[in-house]
Amino acid sequence: MTDYFYEESNHRYRQFSQNLSKHVIEDFEIGQLLGRGGFGDVYKAFAKKGEFCGKEIAIKIIDKSSLKSDALQRVYSEAKIHAKLSHSSILKLYYSFEDSRYFYMVMELCHNGELYKYIHQRRVPLSEAEARWVMIQIIEGLLYMHEHGIMHRDLKLSNILLTERNELKIADFGLATNINERNGEPNTLCGTPNYISPEIISRKPYGLATDVWSLGCMLATILTGQAPFESKEVQKTLDRVTKADYELPNTLSREAKNLINQLLQVVTE
Repeated sequence: MTDYFYEESNHRYRQFSQNLSKHVIEDFEIGQLLGRGGFGDVYKAFAKKGEFCGKEIAIKIIDKSSLKSDALQRVYSEAKIHAKLSHSSILKLYYSFEDSRYFYMVMELCHNGELYKYIHQRRVPLSEAEARWVMIQIIEGLLYMHEHGIMHRDLKLSNILLTERNELKIADFGLATNINERNGEPNTLCGTPNYISPEIISRKPYGLATDVWSLGCMLATILTGQAPFESKEVQKTLDRVTKADYELPNTLSREAKNLINQLLQVVTE
């Protein structure tokens, strides 16, 4: 895939304007809002021109004027990392472009939305057989990312999307980082309380194992219907995470419990 970005001496990413000039927002008919994120909103859109003409896509629209320089750098980094990933279990980023005010990310559309919403609307946890099918797809995508040195850092059910055929796609690389190009951020506090690892909370150096912890939290959630460390107060949730304080119901098989327990291992080094 063409790399649209290069790294300047000040470590900010800037577009190759000659590659992006052919793309303009007027080439798309913007439809319903699909979701809101920390840096921008995602919409369903219809391509009126270009290689995806006549097709529905998803487009993330980021208002650059509302972002500080470090946040804008994070947006460029997200696009750079995402563009290099190509796997059946990872949401496709087709290309990115920008104008004077907005940065746009044109992506694969997952018609059935978030795994979180699917499970919430279903109102009953997944069976272990169903969970196995879900986890296989997520793990395959995660292994691919880790083999390429990419740590997601925000794996959660709302960042797993479902296609029309209910295939799973890992999405939202806003907090992703290349472990070989982290530029002094091994202690960055980031993630979502119900899925965040103890080493991140404690501001200890962390690595790929932090995604494995999040994987364990997701598996426990889809099998029980509740995140293992969830509490009414965020601080209490974080305290429970640091102590690995969770219980699993007896309705789960021994194999499922063992797997969750192995995934939720506190890194001691």
